[in-house]
Amino acid sequence: MVAEPVLELKNISKTYARVVGEAVARGRRKVLSDVSLTIRKGEIYGFVGLNGAGKTTTIKIALGLTNADSGQINIFGEPLSAAGFRRIGFAPEKPSFSEFLNGEEVLDYSTRLLGCAVTPERKREVLGKVGLWEDRGKKVSSFSKGMQQRLGLGCAMLHDPEMYILDEPSSGLDPLWRRTIKDILKELRQQGRTIFFSTHILADVREICDRVGVIHSGRMIFEGTLGAFNPTGADLEERFVTMIREKQPDLESA
Repeated sequence: MVAEPVLELKNISKTYARVVGEAVARGRRKVLSDVSLTIRKGEIYGFVGLNGAGKTTTIKIALGLTNADSGQINIFGEPLSAAGFRRIGFAPEKPSFSEFLNGEEVLDYSTRLLGCAVTPERKREVLGKVGLWEDRGKKVSSFSKGMQQRLGLGCAMLHDPEMYILDEPSSGLDPLWRRTIKDILKELRQQGRTIFFSTHILADVREICDRVGVIHSGRMIFEGTLGAFNPTGADLEERFVTMIREKQPDLESA
């Protein structure tokens, strides 16, 4: 039985004004073209593509942080709304926190933004999971990039959301914490949570993902199971590069 969709993007397109230096040039640059994808309940979905392929723009549109020119977004079977957004935990690729707050205060601030009640026990649990309980009193300005990345994930976990949308969650992490984050994501899947994350790390996709979507030059060129993506069991990086090269002439002509 196929699980129900949690997030659906249908024929999403997006353009931005062309910018040359400080001046806006004539015309517009298309960054997404008819992007469609479906994330199903209880799965880990890996979203992969080259730098500039459109991954972060797609995520921003899915969250309502920027508007699409055309297309449709459904979350939990309904159009995107504030109610649906509260059922999502989001961690950006480069989280930014006030340098005057400490780790625990960042979680308190996030709690107020979410408009939900979070117990002290839950805060301790979350900070413990991301390895920051002992550092909770330190100013985030003293945190390393990896620590800030982990704090961003902790903020996303605070309200125990049904779905996680994570942009490069392993960026800036050392091998130990990359492993720990993967273990956390697998644990969340076991609890019935849905996870949609973008990444460049194909080894992580191979290890934990149920399905994968590949975006290139603003277009989806593949969506399906990991087995369908790599039916021969070849090196996943080689398979990805081959797919990109095969599709490039078609995209250029389009």
